[in-house]
Amino acid sequence: MDSQVVQSIVEAFKEEGIDLVVTLPEEPTGALTRAIGRDPAFTSVTVASEGSGITFCAGASLGGRRCVFVTGIAGLLVGAWALSQMGPMYSVPLFILASYRGDIGDRTGIPGSSLFTFNQVGEPILSALRVPYRIASQRSLLKRMVRDAHYSCRQYDTPVVLLLTGEVLW
Repeated sequence: MDSQVVQSIVEAFKEEGIDLVVTLPEEPTGALTRAIGRDPAFTSVTVASEGSGITFCAGASLGGRRCVFVTGIAGLLVGAWALSQMGPMYSVPLFILASYRGDIGDRTGIPGSSLFTFNQVGEPILSALRVPYRIASQRSLLKRMVRDAHYSCRQYDTPVVLLLTGEVLW
């Protein structure tokens, strides 16, 4: 993730009043999480598991904080059970920003079968959980998409996921 993309996302977070960023360390979003950690405008919390990140961010959101969980598509798959509890059942406004590993053209070095699995099951699982999502594949639209996704999760009172493709990440 280059500095222009990081700057767009950070600016969008600030414009939306997001001040809490919950992260699960992963390579594609590493530059973003490092920038967030250095910026005094944010409280940054690193978690050790996907379910912990989802539930931590959900609790903060229910407590009135504007927050985002930054993870990867694998984190969404592993955290699917926790994510399933946030939508229609409890109406939790939860914003998730995730790298979309396995999108067509991903050349990150992950074994092909894993990439193909992410591609085959990522979007269908979000759909099955009735979690609205968008795919950000154009840098020129990224800032607007971040803002729109955060706004929508708060309006819908449900999780909303923004998936970042390789065009945005690299």
